Amino acid sequence: MSLTTITGVVSGIRHAPVTEGHIGKNGGSVRTGHALAFRVDDRSVQIKLPNMPDVQDGETVTLAGRIKNGTFQALALRNDRTRAIYATPAIPGYIMGGLMTAVGFPLLFILVGVFFIGFGGYTLWQAHNYAQAAKLLQGT
Repeated sequence: MSLTTITGVVSGIRHAPVTEGHIGKNGGSVRTGHALAFRVDDRSVQIKLPNMPDVQDGETVTLAGRIKNGTFQALALRNDRTRAIYATPAIPGYIMGGLMTAVGFPLLFILVGVFFIGFGGYTLWQAHNYAQAAKLLQGT
């Protein structure tokens, strides 16, 4: 399904911090981001971003994403008043997806490589979606 854009006035912003990661014996990584839920005109919108966007009730925004279960799942947001674009960077996804795919090919002989290649392909696809969403908002 291709990405679409919607434009409208924001209302009813709700914000929640999102913490994801893992801790292991030898360390780990924890990432904190921001999840926002709000309405654009009469449409329900959700977005997760690494940085808190500067958006207030009553401002006009343009979002790029997909409709899922009646909710617009945004991947990138542009505040039309300030012209600031908020999106998840795609470069780390491209790097991780490429590495996972490259590691998967030598491991194909023991069948574990199929999982690496699948996960790497999915990560590359997600990174491409994030890049396309940001590009859609820069072009308009």
